[in-house]
Amino acid sequence: MVGKFTEQMAPYLPEFKYDPTEARFIGSPIDLIVFPGLARGDPEEIVIMEIKTGKNCQLTPQERKIRQLIEDGMVRWELLQKPAEGEG
Repeated sequence: MVGKFTEQMAPYLPEFKYDPTEARFIGSPIDLIVFPGLARGDPEEIVIMEIKTGKNCQLTPQERKIRQLIEDGMVRWELLQKPAEGEG
């Protein structure tokens, strides 16, 4: 329970090095996506972040796989556009 609370409050902790307004909580399978520079209207990068608490902080197998996919560049942008009413 403490871990889930910390995940949501992480952008407001002193250790968080980004502007809290630029963080978006996801929760699972990753905790946060941060868009540094977004508050200024000029996003510079996208940071996918996992929050861990306690002394035995280890990624789950799924989290390790996601980290590896990101590090390998297996990330892409997609746009899903719904036609307006009466079109298509």
